[in-house]
Amino acid sequence: MLEYLQARLPNFRVRLSETVAWCSAQTLESNPVESPEIMQRRRLAEEAAKISRRAYLSHGPSFWKSLLGRKASRLFSQARPGEIPPPLARQLRSSSLRPEPLYPGSTADRIRILETLSKKRAEQLRRDNLYPRSSESGGNSGRLLLYAPDENLCDGAAQYSSKGFFDIDNVPPWDTWICFFEPYLVSWVPPRLVELANIGIEVNPEECICWAPKTWPYE
Repeated sequence: MLEYLQARLPNFRVRLSETVAWCSAQTLESNPVESPEIMQRRRLAEEAAKISRRAYLSHGPSFWKSLLGRKASRLFSQARPGEIPPPLARQLRSSSLRPEPLYPGSTADRIRILETLSKKRAEQLRRDNLYPRSSESGGNSGRLLLYAPDENLCDGAAQYSSKGFFDIDNVPPWDTWICFFEPYLVSWVPPRLVELANIGIEVNPEECICWAPKTWPYE
């Protein structure tokens, strides 16, 4: 997919290398320490989210989807995930890069938001003498992530399961954003956070977040 994006967005590799350089300069945490009670509640919430996703994607009879939905609701009630503060909510969300909301917004608005963020990031990298020497960096580590703002249900499951890597609207942290390529926000996930992001993807019922395929368009 790197080649596909580069062919259509001439500055894609530059933006990718800037994103990699910025994120690599941050202190990253992938497994924050939490109490046994919080850990158990997270497990219940993750199970509930997976069941909810099964119900959402099921092509079975309505009574089966209803049964799954009730089971997920019971588990959510026990877990009370909305009361669990996401410990990684501030990670890779630098105040100096804070963007405007992506939703609601037109394609033109989202492209502008990404361009503004990228410009700020590049300027700060130069000031800190961290600007990448080569635009080829970043292609062999980490993973590209796709987020479709207009397909988002804002259910919060990915936020709880990823401990705040995704926010309540399933948006990945803005430090990782590369570009907007309709209908997707394209971002880069550092290697250390790939597993955490994958947990959030797995519990996202509407599948508005996914890993970028190796080939593009989809075969």
